[in-house]
Amino acid sequence: MTISGEQTRVGAVLSRWGRALREVPRWVWVVAASVLLVVVIVIVTGGLARSTTEAAEVGAGDEVRTSTYAITVLDVAFADAVESEYLEAEPGEKLLVLTARMENLADAPIGVGTTADLLKANLVNTAEPLLDLHGADATGSATVWRADGSAGQVVLQPGVPDEVTIAWPVPANAFADGAVALDVHEAEVSRGTVILSSRVVTWRPDGLVARVVATASEDR
Repeated sequence: MTISGEQTRVGAVLSRWGRALREVPRWVWVVAASVLLVVVIVIVTGGLARSTTEAAEVGAGDEVRTSTYAITVLDVAFADAVESEYLEAEPGEKLLVLTARMENLADAPIGVGTTADLLKANLVNTAEPLLDLHGADATGSATVWRADGSAGQVVLQPGVPDEVTIAWPVPANAFADGAVALDVHEAEVSRGTVILSSRVVTWRPDGLVARVVATASEDR
């Protein structure tokens, strides 16, 4: 085929495409232009970017409420030891002692640091706790007790606020500026397990509700 013949063939194809485009109803072009305009606006305003939700930052004394529990951080301090609980920091560590008012908003008792009946709240001492230190990792399990010094496991009854103290061992250089941050997560409630019972209820961390930032007092 000569160059002239090839050019003729291309011209014929383009001519057919042109006729086909002219036969498209005008309203189709209007709709297409409108859709294109919307897409451009969405892209420009970041509408196609991954949504990022910033958690509210609150301070000591501010209540954070989720669908299943509420917490208000009252006091934060660093300590080498808590004699009443027979706790002592290991070399290279210190104790981060946090006291909070907590309320169980569920319809069954929940344990703080333990399991109550068939409900696993997973507030602390799990791989993915609902209450999680931000900016430093605990070096061991948290110890939980009632702020009034009463003995026994800390179990929160529905609708009954209680003051709870939680002590985490952390590296001695953690939170060097004294500002302690606690992430408070919403609870994703799941029911039933294959091994145990269909009546078992487990709370797992979902979205971050708030980050509580408080200044720790001097060593107790």
